[in-house]
Amino acid sequence: MEPYQYFLAPILDDRAQVAIIALMALALMDVLFGVTNAFFVQHDFSSHQFRAGLIRKLGNLGMVVMADVIDAMLLGGLNLGIQPVLMTITVSLAVMEIMSLLEIFAEMHPEISDAPWYKMLRDSKEGLQQ
Repeated sequence: MEPYQYFLAPILDDRAQVAIIALMALALMDVLFGVTNAFFVQHDFSSHQFRAGLIRKLGNLGMVVMADVIDAMLLGGLNLGIQPVLMTITVSLAVMEIMSLLEIFAEMHPEISDAPWYKMLRDSKEGLQQ
């Protein structure tokens, strides 16, 4: 295997491709719904918050690339047959995007914030942040 192929192998895996594409779709939805919510529901769009959010998304992309490099190093020296770092990082970021989308939806539809399942998710997120 050529050295550059070690870096491509983790992202050429079908499972990793699905996870990365899902993460990208969730991030795009988060931006679109966040902007829509800021403009039409909150009437408080802030370009500073928008830039900060885009920088966080860029940081998330950087973490996915870093995970790919780490998995490539593992693949080159220690072939586990899976890409543990790439999939863990990608799935973790996807869960964060889903939580962000749920917060936006709760602002757009306040009745969601009263739902028991939403309260459970919100409380578990707050517990993780402490």
